[in-house]
Amino acid sequence: MSCSSDNDDNDKDSILLGVWQTSEVTTEATTAFTLVFGDNNTGLSIYAIETNTGEETSSLEPFNWELNGKVVTLLDTDVSGNSYEINDDGQLELTGSAGVVVLDKISNDYSDYY
Repeated sequence: MSCSSDNDDNDKDSILLGVWQTSEVTTEATTAFTLVFGDNNTGLSIYAIETNTGEETSSLEPFNWELNGKVVTLLDTDVSGNSYEINDDGQLELTGSAGVVVLDKISNDYSDYY
């Protein structure tokens, strides 16, 4: 018999692989927070702001991640220890002191980022 647990881990990870994003539009700026989950438990955290004057700033930070059940933990980042949960709607949800942040999966294709 083959080792099906390896395939099970790959299947679970494939649910997460891709591009996840949340954004907020105010009168002053549009803010986007993006998490990119790639192969080998690597990822990118991207924070971008475009002000109403057209000024753009962004930051990118690589991270490693692990998936345990429905809980995704980002490792090796400024936000290390932040754990997201895949909710029943298939979104990533982070609950913290600032409230709840919900990210939607916008693409399964993360190749543009690597």
